[in-house]
Amino acid sequence: MKKQTIIVISLIYLLAGASCKKGYLDINSNPNNSTDVGPELILPAALNSTAGRLITDRGANGYPAISGWMGQWAVSGSYAVSNAVSFYNYNQTTDWGEGLWDDIYNNLEDYYQVETQAAAQNKPFYVGVAKIMMSHEFQQLVDMFGSVPYLDALKGTNVIQPTYTDAQAIYEDLINQIDSGINDIKVSQGAGVPTGKTSDIMFDGDVTSWVQFANTLKLRILLRQTQMSGRDGYIQSHINDIKNEGSGFLTTDAGASPGTGYINSAGKQNPFWGFNYNTSGTYINDFWRANQFALDFYQEKNDPRRERVYGPTPSDPNAYAGNFLGQSTGALVGSATSIFGPGVLKSVSQPSIVISAAESYFLQSEAVLRGYLGGDAEDLYHQGITASFEFYGVADADAAAQTYYSQVGKSDVYWDNSRPFDYKLNLIIAQKWCAENTVTPFEEWCDYRRLPNLTFNQEIPLTQSIYAEDPKIVPYRILYPTSEYGTNGDNLPDQADNAYRTDKIFWMP
Repeated sequence: MKKQTIIVISLIYLLAGASCKKGYLDINSNPNNSTDVGPELILPAALNSTAGRLITDRGANGYPAISGWMGQWAVSGSYAVSNAVSFYNYNQTTDWGEGLWDDIYNNLEDYYQVETQAAAQNKPFYVGVAKIMMSHEFQQLVDMFGSVPYLDALKGTNVIQPTYTDAQAIYEDLINQIDSGINDIKVSQGAGVPTGKTSDIMFDGDVTSWVQFANTLKLRILLRQTQMSGRDGYIQSHINDIKNEGSGFLTTDAGASPGTGYINSAGKQNPFWGFNYNTSGTYINDFWRANQFALDFYQEKNDPRRERVYGPTPSDPNAYAGNFLGQSTGALVGSATSIFGPGVLKSVSQPSIVISAAESYFLQSEAVLRGYLGGDAEDLYHQGITASFEFYGVADADAAAQTYYSQVGKSDVYWDNSRPFDYKLNLIIAQKWCAENTVTPFEEWCDYRRLPNLTFNQEIPLTQSIYAEDPKIVPYRILYPTSEYGTNGDNLPDQADNAYRTDKIFWMP
């Protein structure tokens, strides 16, 4: 059992990414009798934790491993590849599964404190933000584990052994929670939020931006279910609600950006920057390097993002080279493989992205293509590419993007209206993959599992490991953490040791 930790909250500590570490099963922590520090002080830590987790959490076996599975990162030949990284023998959960389970539930506890304290203090803006961000966190839990503690979670000593809620039922309630959060935020009109991104480090109290973020998150949740039989009416109904609400979707990147900025001090850097650079400015990440599949893809498509996502090899400033995940024979050592580039390593104070503008446009493009939204799927597709070019800092991004997507006949790039649905969907997912490279890899894993037979997804090499049980199947899910057997075993759903490759999340075909 974890001991209760008394945390003295200061702004600097919050911006370092710390949060109140109170697990949902911690009987020494009672949310009904919590320390009242105010939602303004808890929220920035929670938002920063969410954003920082999405790219670097749990080291080599965490979110970075997804970038490896998805053909974007690969392990330097200077290291032996672990079982979990190459996704064979994935029944080991003590690092990846258990760590992320704890991290997300701890973060959920912080958002829960924001919601309950804000409700008690009549601060509807914070109530709404908390509901929306809790929906974001619970969606990730479902997408990783399936059914999880939900209705009974976060109740401290009132419920120390929470039951598991069906994954699809959670998804459906998340839509309701987001709608409720939107209403709270609109009622508030942003009143009472300190300016300067000292509290709301995502949108600085901007009501419209938060509602657009919520609508985009809803669209992501709904499109996750497109491969389910008989789900069209449900999806269409809730997309109609988004249209009727009227605020639209994100047009700018949604990311955590502390008011005073990340600083060049240990533990206070942007998490991805600190993953790669020490405070002396020395590049320290020799483990993860470019995946050759991504380098080849960008080069074959005449894509200038190659030199933005990746940098040249340390040994040759003119060379770009990588490995494949799980490669053993002929794997290049760290000094001979490409590091991460200036488009993803911009500065120590760069924001951490939660949902990018590019993803928003690609989600909308898919929704239009499927007939759920009105509009021009091709134009939204082009806007997604342009937003990606802008994010990575491609020179003269608008013109460069237009040149890129106007390459007639170029596969995975050129939109041809005469081609069938599958061709256009393939374009959207391929370019979404490009835009999410080293930004939000979790979404790539979800798209791969949702659309495994899509032409582009079939081209991703996944792993070359000779030990992989099936080198063309990524883990369907993450196993429940071993801690659950000891603390909540009576409620834990049955799972076999190989459930990671047999048990699908409810929205998978």
